Amino acid sequence: MAHDDGGSRLQRPRRLSDFINYRLYHLNRVALGGAGLHLRARAGVTRREWRMIAFLGEQPGTRLTELAQSAGLDKVLASRAVHALVERGLVRREARAQDRRAAAFTLTAEGQAVYRAAFGQARAFNQELVACLSAEEARMLSRCLDKLQARAEAMMAEAQALPQPDDAAPAWDPLQVWRAGKG
Repeated sequence: MAHDDGGSRLQRPRRLSDFINYRLYHLNRVALGGAGLHLRARAGVTRREWRMIAFLGEQPGTRLTELAQSAGLDKVLASRAVHALVERGLVRREARAQDRRAAAFTLTAEGQAVYRAAFGQARAFNQELVACLSAEEARMLSRCLDKLQARAEAMMAEAQALPQPDDAAPAWDPLQVWRAGKG
């Protein structure tokens, strides 16, 4: 599916496989699948577990609502995932002094060890994936992704304001991509 024509197909798609969303979706699907297999084999965690562990490794003491948002999961799925990590002894639930109902979650010592192992594995996979790019191509891709992200967010905000038919199904949830995966 290589496209080396100066980007004209991205700017003027003629078929489905020319659309940037299509290409990014398929790149994401394959890369996430490969990363997930590596994480499972080498660190013993699923992608979903890795997202939760990674966020807790970077933001200890996080509440369930924040975990759900960071992992792109609804609160029910996030609750199941974090409770499974608690049962495995990787995450500890702590009551917050200011609000006993709002629990905070942190990694246990074992969870921190898994975080380090999984982070190393994820970093190695990322480095291997981008190794096909020169340093300049990697810098340019990073800049392009930042610009595309900002543009997509602006377009999403505009689209959310569009009137919808009364009998229309709910609009597609951009976080559904994260929820759809098996981990």
